[in-house]
Amino acid sequence: MPIAGYLRISDADLAEIRRAVRNGDITKEEGLERERKGVLKQKDDVISLAARHGYSPSEIVWYEDNNLSAFSRGVKRKDFERLLKDLPKPGVLDGILYYDIDRYTRQPRDLERTIDIYEDAMEKNRRLIFDGLSGQNFDLTTPDGRFSARLFVSIANKSSEDTKRRIKRETKRMAEKGEFHGGKPAFGWDPQDRKKLDPVAADMIRRGTKWFIQGDRIPTILERFAEENLINQSTGKPFTREHFRRILMRERNAGILRFQGEPMKDKDGNYVMGDWPAIVSVEDWEALMAKIRSRHKKTKPDLTTKYLLSGIARCGRCGSKMHGAPVWQKGKKTDTYAYACQKRQADECGRMNITGVPVDEMVRKLVWSVVERSLSGLEIKKDPTWAKQDELDQVEQEIKELKAKWEAREIRASIYVTTLESLESDRDTLKADRALHTAEAQSPVREDVLRKGWQGLSLERQREVVRSVLKAVMIHPAKSRGANFDAARVEPVFVEAA
Repeated sequence: MPIAGYLRISDADLAEIRRAVRNGDITKEEGLERERKGVLKQKDDVISLAARHGYSPSEIVWYEDNNLSAFSRGVKRKDFERLLKDLPKPGVLDGILYYDIDRYTRQPRDLERTIDIYEDAMEKNRRLIFDGLSGQNFDLTTPDGRFSARLFVSIANKSSEDTKRRIKRETKRMAEKGEFHGGKPAFGWDPQDRKKLDPVAADMIRRGTKWFIQGDRIPTILERFAEENLINQSTGKPFTREHFRRILMRERNAGILRFQGEPMKDKDGNYVMGDWPAIVSVEDWEALMAKIRSRHKKTKPDLTTKYLLSGIARCGRCGSKMHGAPVWQKGKKTDTYAYACQKRQADECGRMNITGVPVDEMVRKLVWSVVERSLSGLEIKKDPTWAKQDELDQVEQEIKELKAKWEAREIRASIYVTTLESLESDRDTLKADRALHTAEAQSPVREDVLRKGWQGLSLERQREVVRSVLKAVMIHPAKSRGANFDAARVEPVFVEAA
């Protein structure tokens, strides 16, 4: 029967090669080549070991897990698992040869799985080989060999644990100083130089952030990029909505360093800034995140951005909001739509509807006539001053005073921790409220209307204009069934009148 030859580069070698790639000392391709050369060298050594046991190279079945750790619990080594399935089968393999036992495994649980196979084979009078080039007795068919194997695997496991702890400590030190501590090249920066921006990608992030803050949805933003033939360079395809949303949400866009899944902050609660150029300001990133959080708080389906007057039109009978929906005929959806009072709540009558296209055109003409008379109609009437700034200043001052008392050992740890968590929660809530206020206070419409005109606006921004001019649009009952569109049914309620 043939014998198994197991190959895997060591964890230490993997870490060294990957660190060199991360630091830019070698390219990714060069790193893979070094890993491959390490495995091929082991292969020659295992062939010489097989000859001592009387096996020719053609009698070796190779199992190779290149570029995989034998220590990390979350890593599944495909060929290692295949080997443990093949070994118990009678008449398949005579045993396992390897370079050193720490190449075979660094986890005691994996060694125990192997020992179970060898002990089962012994009960069936089947002797399997387990040997490496270290010269140590790791014969799993003997008590001494099993003891030695367990001891050396435990030592290898401890060594990996120490290395992991040192790397984690060094990574944290680098993070606290704002230094780059690993990761894939990020969209927005030059893949060859992480400290330089990619002009095209960075501009997409900058414009996408601005448009989202101003009220545009991700699909609307991506439609604009598609019109400019801007795509995801890594895939050669347009961005998906979720992918681009995650790109906009990244802290690193604002120069903020991320550590262990969260934006890193110093002891004073301020963001730790990275050593790379930012694409957007911290204020814009916070405003964007506030917008996203405010949208996610909505419990009902948001239909307001599909039709111009959804949520703005109101039923003339019960006063409830009307929403747009496609019109169906003979079980098929048509190209037209209508606004209807939908009776989702007890106070909604569900007895009012109106065709959507003509009422939208009527409202657009009305609002545009107001806009043409006075460009001030484009402004969203909101005081840019945030009313809770004094409250935020007070909370931050209380945090400083609390920390000073703790450093002077004037308060107990339990009181310090409990009070600090409460104050920091209040501070973060206030900062989120300020960011949302800043986002809502911006007037997104003036520049685009002057440059593109009404038809050049996205639906979201057209709604912003409508809301700046009209408080609501009342829809009154029709005088008769089947009548043509009657403009007298539409009553605009102006903001000034409210």
